[in-house]
Amino acid sequence: MGFAMGAGRAAGLLLLAVLLTMPKAQANCGQREYFHQGLCCVFCEAGTFVADHCNASHVRGKCDPCKEGKGFTAHANGLEECLPCRQCREDQETVKPCTLTQNAECRCKQGYFCDDESCEMCRRISQEHPDGKEIQPNSTDTTELGLTNQGKEAHVWVIPVLLLSGLGLLVLLVVVVVKKLKCAKAASTVKDVEGRLVQEPSQIILKDLSQSELRETFDVFIKEVPPQQWKRLMRTLLEENDIDKIISKFPNNREEQSYQMLLIWKNRLGKKRCIIDLLDALRHIDTKAYYSISKTLKSNNIISKVEADD
Repeated sequence: MGFAMGAGRAAGLLLLAVLLTMPKAQANCGQREYFHQGLCCVFCEAGTFVADHCNASHVRGKCDPCKEGKGFTAHANGLEECLPCRQCREDQETVKPCTLTQNAECRCKQGYFCDDESCEMCRRISQEHPDGKEIQPNSTDTTELGLTNQGKEAHVWVIPVLLLSGLGLLVLLVVVVVKKLKCAKAASTVKDVEGRLVQEPSQIILKDLSQSELRETFDVFIKEVPPQQWKRLMRTLLEENDIDKIISKFPNNREEQSYQMLLIWKNRLGKKRCIIDLLDALRHIDTKAYYSISKTLKSNNIISKVEADD
């Protein structure tokens, strides 16, 4: 009986040791490795995917190539399938075809344009000049047509006349001084705003969020972070493969792409930690967006800030 109890206790301790060392084992995986069922497997190279995972740590499993024109992986990865190639729509043309390591690139056909980064639909260029003639899409400056030429000709005559007179020189000097003063004032304002942002309290208190409050908070980030800065913000936590996979799954829906990326943040860090880390990362990337989001979340009673101790 005593032997059985001792064996049971030993088995329990062994199981506990295994459970305790699993997160540690995951943390010991290298930068070019991924964690799978207690093992650190070496990434497959770009252009391939994991057909079979490794059976020992620090070795590579079986990697199969993607199918040309069907799928791709742009980076070393632990994906179990390739990302699907982008298919250009009827209102688009292919700039670059999909290869094993690069997704296809599309653009609107001539005479059409996109007004947002997700490019859900190409819109026809239909601006018209006052004389009724349509402006050509390839025109580099639509303001230099028709009547505007008369204004340019007038400027050609006015400028020499002003320059030839003392009054003209005085006017030009005043204009230059006024512009410099305005620029200096604007720069001072920006510096003041940025200074206040940098000096904002370092401690953020976040309330316990319900599911609806979490969604509303995510919506604030999606709305306020500039599209051109979104990937840079996401890369502070997510791998390129995580981002590419989500974009491929929701190719024409930027809002859903952004929401799915934020869900990964929440699943990895928890509700509170993910919001605090998002704000902290954004503060170093886009201070204007950080200030706007912080203000909105405070007005919604989502966060409160406490001054750092002196």
